Amino acid sequence: MPKLNKLALLISTTLLFAQPLYAVDKIYSPTVDKGEIELEYFATRDFDSDRSKDNAQVHETSIGYGVNDYWKTEFYANFAKQPDQSLKTDSFEWENIFAFSQPGQYWLDSGMSIAYVHNATARSADAVEAKLLLQKQIGQWINIANIGLEEEIGRFATGRPERSFAWETRYNLNKYFNPGFEFHSDFGRSGDDSNGFSEQVHFIGPAAYGRILDNLKYEAAYLVGVSNAAPQSEAKLLLEYEFRF
Repeated sequence: MPKLNKLALLISTTLLFAQPLYAVDKIYSPTVDKGEIELEYFATRDFDSDRSKDNAQVHETSIGYGVNDYWKTEFYANFAKQPDQSLKTDSFEWENIFAFSQPGQYWLDSGMSIAYVHNATARSADAVEAKLLLQKQIGQWINIANIGLEEEIGRFATGRPERSFAWETRYNLNKYFNPGFEFHSDFGRSGDDSNGFSEQVHFIGPAAYGRILDNLKYEAAYLVGVSNAAPQSEAKLLLEYEFRF
């Protein structure tokens, strides 16, 4: 097995037994497009008959640039709304995606994202987040997995890291519409014996991907909560405008 794929499997094993920020997040491909600039808007909204879970929202705006064939850097401004509160500035983030190989070079495409998150809320910890990015195409089917680990840092850090997992499968029908589904899990903090499946946040549901215009991509999903801690459902939308520099 090539050395880079051995490294990917080693990191995967480490993260699986080590775990996330948001239960539903963007799912990242390990592919990097050199010279491409991306302007993105990403949002989620919860729906639940329990008012303490209903109408929580996340909104993210970002700009990213493919520096070369193996490295993309991206800057985020993130906003969040709790069910009983108004929308507020949540955090600022610097993220870097590193591709371990070129698409199709090996049997599995792999990469890593590393992000520093500065929390905009007073007396709250910053964080470092790492995700292993895996992608495998079989015929017209594209499968992507993200395995995440987040560690709080600084004087307000609260302890053990959090873990996340996300899976996406889509069928490459045409450039305008790819049907698929997603699965998202927030496992909570590692080493917490009381954090069983019902206390974790898990979602699954249908999704669609494609292009509205040649330079404008979309992703949309409607996810159903499958654990007690999760809201009954959550909607997800991503819009990405691409151009070359």
